[in-house]
Amino acid sequence: MSPTPATHVSVDVLALRFNAAARTVELAVHRRPLDPFAGDLALPGVLLLADETIAQAGSRALAKVAATPLATGQLLTFDEPNRDPRGPTLSIATWAVLSPQRPDGATWVPLDAPPPLAFDHDAILATTRPLLAGLLWRDLPFTRAIVGETFTAGDAVALTQTLLGRVDRGNLNRELARIDGLERGEAVAAGAGRPGRVWRWTD
Repeated sequence: MSPTPATHVSVDVLALRFNAAARTVELAVHRRPLDPFAGDLALPGVLLLADETIAQAGSRALAKVAATPLATGQLLTFDEPNRDPRGPTLSIATWAVLSPQRPDGATWVPLDAPPPLAFDHDAILATTRPLLAGLLWRDLPFTRAIVGETFTAGDAVALTQTLLGRVDRGNLNRELARIDGLERGEAVAAGAGRPGRVWRWTD
């Protein structure tokens, strides 16, 4: 049987995780093994095959960093004719949230301070960055995956600060209280400071 032909559409994944210890959101990249841009860092991506869905292509892309996503979604399509030196190729940018505990083969870089990336991946990241920020506390699959089943008030502040660039603690607490399926638990001791509030998903 002949191999399934690839299309002129790529699926490139912005794979994120929240590093609670570093209090920052990190982006998964990998070093390309083949030309073009062999040896350069890039978002995990593949050419969409003629018989697969975007989600299936995204899973193949994440296999490059040995990762299984907790949640995924689509962002934007990029159609710059010269984005790929091999010829005109559309890029469908998707997001994925990965577990911070699960071993993987990714190189993790700060979302807000990535190194130069291959193809037009710098532009893809810059354009979709506000969309990723807008998912926090509004898109439940994204939010639940990136915060985990329980998280502290400090985690919520750090995530909001990293993704939105600003945080108002009073407004944040009210926003969290309005999210379906999220409840505030008892305060727990966290080091020498004041006890921190814990939030948890109820279903």
